[in-house]
Parts: sequence; structure tokens; C-alpha cells
Amino acid sequence: MYAVRKTLFIMTQRKIFDIPDNTRKIHGASIPSLGGIGVFIGYIAVATFFMYSGNAGWYYIIGSTVLLFFTGVYDDLMNMRPSKKLIAQLIAAAITIYFADIRISSFYGVFGIGELPYWWSIVLTVVCCTLFINAFNFIDGIDGLACVLGILYTGSLGILFGCMSVVGIVGIALGLAGATLGLLFYNKAPAKIYMGDTGSMFLGFTVFILSVLFLNTYPLHSSDTISLVIHSKQGAFIMTCAILFLPVYDAIRVFIIRASTGTSPLKADRTHLHYYLLDAGFTHSQSMLIILSTNVLIIGLGLLMQEMNPVVILLGMLLLASAVLFVIYRLRQRHLAKGKAIA
Repeated sequence: MYAVRKTLFIMTQRKIFDIPDNTRKIHGASIPSLGGIGVFIGYIAVATFFMYSGNAGWYYIIGSTVLLFFTGVYDDLMNMRPSKKLIAQLIAAAITIYFADIRISSFYGVFGIGELPYWWSIVLTVVCCTLFINAFNFIDGIDGLACVLGILYTGSLGILFGCMSVVGIVGIALGLAGATLGLLFYNKAPAKIYMGDTGSMFLGFTVFILSVLFLNTYPLHSSDTISLVIHSKQGAFIMTCAILFLPVYDAIRVFIIRASTGTSPLKADRTHLHYYLLDAGFTHSQSMLIILSTNVLIIGLGLLMQEMNPVVILLGMLLLASAVLFVIYRLRQRHLAKGKAIA
């Protein structure tokens, strides 16, 4: 929180603001960006303390995190071209996935797919990691949303690693949750500072890597407490999907909409779920709580239904997210139609 407060002070003094454009950036005043600096400082301090001695994999993770952090800083200050930002994301993902060997190695029977060939595993994980970095980046569109979801994901993963007694990763996951909580104090509506790409890219990257680490680590020992919560490797796969599901669902939906209209998938617009909520008349805080609640329900669904056919579970998540989207879309139509009638 101290680092965020100092960042806010410096950004205000230097007049480094996120200027409203009345399309996506709909805040009424110029608000400082780069709030992710405070989260990064807190995270690095904790990660350095808890890193395994002699485990070179964590050095690659930190290296990728630093690359994404500085890419985000540059983008927030200079508005980097999407193609260049995508290249930086791919490089960061490839460094950790290849050199630290943190990858999706199997689907554990989901969709009838088992062990993946090595290079297919590498490519798939790099693509999925890059997709989630962008998906998480996209949700940072309204006050507090990226912060509360970041806390939910890292907190959930911290608890799961705690059930496996992996103390080092627990400290890193919960340390990142705590650093993000420090930003939330200033980022909740009405926001005094934004997370920016400075924070959202490395936070999304870390959430994804921790999720794959959880999948690969489960179970350490048959006597671990985790076996009481997650009952099988397939259940761990479903839980990983549940944690990452909603941002990816929204990103893929938006990509399809943009592609169908001949628009670049990376071009910003107001088709994301959180903008639909604002257009439906909800406040930033209400929109944040609706999306947070939906995400909690999806994670709960994955946890409670883990013994069922995994395809059925994933379809259940898809139907739940789509049902929420449908209701919000209808409310949005009514609200916009009412506004036109009054005008």
C-alpha cells in the first residue's frame, strides 16, 4: 500500500494521467496510471524472499515478470503498438514455459486427450499463457475489477497450494494477493489510480503460471489435505479451468464479435462484459460485484461437480457464463432503448 501511495503521489506531481476518451476510458477526470508499480514492488519483495534456493525455474519466472512489467510501463506511457506488445508477451511466456519447463503436459482424459507431445505441449502452453495475459488485461476496464479478480485467483491458488503444504508458492501467491489488495484500496470506485498494463500483464501472467504449477504439482503425497478438496488429477485440471474461465470466455467472445465485423481482435471497444454492465445502468462497484460473484460461482461449480464428466462440467461453466451474459445483454438493450426514448 505504501508503494502504491508513493506512486500515486509521483504520478500526480508529474501529471502522468490516463486521459478520458469518452469511449472506453469513461472516467470524468484525468486519473494517474501505473498503479501496477506498487503491486510489482510488493510482489518482487515477497517472491525474492520465498523463492526456492537452487530452483532455477523461479529465476525464469521473475525474468519474464520483469519483461512484462517494463513492457506495461512503456505501453502505459507511450501507447505501444498491439503487435509489439504481443511479441513481448509471447517472448515472456516462452522463456518461462521452455526454460522452467512449466507447461500443460496432459489433459488427463478430458475430451479424450491424455499426454501431449513435448513440442505441442510447449506451443499450446505459450498460446494459452499469451491468451490469458490479454484476457486479464482486457478486464482492467472499470474501477477495482482487475484487482478483485486478481485477489480471487491468487488467493484461491494460495489456498490450494497451502493444502499441499508447498510453503514457498503459498507465500508467493498470497504475497501477490496482498500486494494487489494494497492497490485495491486506491483503485476501488471512485478510483484514485489505475493498475494499467504495468500491473495487469504481469499479474495475468503470474496467475496463469501459478495455475499450471498447481496442475503439475497435484498431488505431492496421497496424505495431503488437497486430496480432501480436489479428488483427482482430472479434478485439478477442471479446477484450473474454472479459475481461468471467465476472463478467457469474455476475451474469446469479444474476439469472435470483432472478427465477424472485420475488426482487429486487439482493437479496443466496448463489447466486454464490464462495459455491457455499465451500459445497462450499473455502477462500477455493482458491475465489479456481479462479475466477481459470477466467477466465484464458476469456481464453486467446478469444485462441486468435479466427479462428473469433465465435458459436462465445462459445458455447465459455459452455460452459466452465457446465461449471465444474456441477462446483462437484455438489461443493456432496455436501458439504452429507454435512454433513446427520453432523448
